[in-house]
Amino acid sequence: MGEDLTDKKRAALNRLKTVRGHLDGIIRMVESDAYCVDVMKQISAVQSSLERANRVMLHNHLETCFSAAVIDGRGQAAIEELIDAVKFTPALTGPHAQLTGAAVGEAATDGEPATAGSRG
Repeated sequence: MGEDLTDKKRAALNRLKTVRGHLDGIIRMVESDAYCVDVMKQISAVQSSLERANRVMLHNHLETCFSAAVIDGRGQAAIEELIDAVKFTPALTGPHAQLTGAAVGEAATDGEPATAGSRG
């Protein structure tokens, strides 16, 4: 297993294994009645690590599977699949983003063009 993983997939896998250990530590904290704020901070750290792993997987997907799909003439299907995969991922799309198929730079909610620093 793992012999033909890309460097990015291997990095994501390593991060996920680290998260698993971190999560076990958080479970032990809760079981030992640790201070809630300390637990919350650790949960946030795990969430951040998972978001980073997800970004690495996205980058890997774009470089491998997505690129191959575009070259093979399956670009539109690959785009739709990717939009479906990231639409509920705030770390990738922003907390207020809605992927609706709107043109790049076009706000998804009111039709107004998005400006630098704005979130559609």
